[in-house]
Amino acid sequence: MSEDFLKSIGNELYYSEGERVSNTTDVMSGKKTVMLYFSAHWCPPCQRFTPKLVEFYNALKEGGKHDFELIFVSFDKNQNQYKEYTSKMPWPCLPFGSESIQTLGRKYGSGGIPHLVVLDDKGDVITDEGVDGVTLDETGERYPWKPKELSELWPEKVLTKSGLVDSSTLDDKYLMLYFSAHWCPPCRKFTPVLSEAYTKLKAERDDFELVFVSSDRDQEGFDEYFGEMTFCALPFEEREAKSGISKKFGIQGIPSLLVLGPVPSGGGERPLINKSIRSFIEDGDFSEFPFHPKSYGTLDSAGGDINDEKCLIIFHEYGDDDDQQEIIDVVKAVSEKCKSMSDMKFLWALNPSGFAPRVRSAAKLPAMSEDPAMIILDIPDKGGYYTSEVTDITVENVVDFIKNPGERKQL
Repeated sequence: MSEDFLKSIGNELYYSEGERVSNTTDVMSGKKTVMLYFSAHWCPPCQRFTPKLVEFYNALKEGGKHDFELIFVSFDKNQNQYKEYTSKMPWPCLPFGSESIQTLGRKYGSGGIPHLVVLDDKGDVITDEGVDGVTLDETGERYPWKPKELSELWPEKVLTKSGLVDSSTLDDKYLMLYFSAHWCPPCRKFTPVLSEAYTKLKAERDDFELVFVSSDRDQEGFDEYFGEMTFCALPFEEREAKSGISKKFGIQGIPSLLVLGPVPSGGGERPLINKSIRSFIEDGDFSEFPFHPKSYGTLDSAGGDINDEKCLIIFHEYGDDDDQQEIIDVVKAVSEKCKSMSDMKFLWALNPSGFAPRVRSAAKLPAMSEDPAMIILDIPDKGGYYTSEVTDITVENVVDFIKNPGERKQL
């Protein structure tokens, strides 16, 4: 395993059998894969899944597979729960209260538990759907459940306005994938904006294509919706491809828009450039194509980022245009000043609808206010958050809040 990954684990791992502690480097020596099991004694689904995981782990070990390990990452609330829970586990565990728990949770965790992620020897994710893997592959015959590559999932043909064409004609182009459906009101609202953007961008450059990946419920809905579009689509009958592609990129809601690079000249897989480019399209500024990710943006366009990363959010939904522009400028400046914080997003919330009311409610902020407000939302840290009493939003004040956020609160 890589040195960086071993450092993220910490120096010692705990075994309940004999209540012994072992050196992490020794435990992980020669291992090609590792499973991180995020779980807790107080969680009923975890209690149901853990016995299955024990059987799976023992079966792999007894079957002669020794080039893997599993490490328990505890979300238990106290040491007694931790000891009782780990007494049932044959694998190494992070010590209770280890600082590595927060680090690993932020990098590899999810919004819920049980969560089982499989990593390679570099610490890169092979799959974060290990719970499904254990459930569907009890003997571990297909472990480590490496997902299919996009090239294996992608159909041979794509649908254009003039008919079907070979997918290979897109190999040398950037590829935007638009996950959407006729029945979805936010999609219907965004699609005309996207079609107009596509037409404008095509007038400037021809090194990209946009493909609609449909979640429509029937062919009739697909046909009507595709008729409103100016770009390509996966044929509606390619349901298996649609499902596999959506799963590969972790699409959990629509509309969703991502961009991939061209197929490398020597062959291989398209690189994922940005998983969420909707905000670029809505802003109407296409000068930064292919839209490499930024550490800042709107709360509404952040999507799943707020579940996966620590986020600074500054609200000013009822400010005038000048006030709101000042907020945007401050957030951008802060993101530049704090660019070493690769695990943090810097967001502004200026829309009185959208996500802002929900986040305000969750953080127990007033539903409406003429003054700006700022919070740090840290969902990966078990739903933690921090609030500031400061309403004078300057770069200095925001940076100070990030460095000294005060009391941690719980969603």
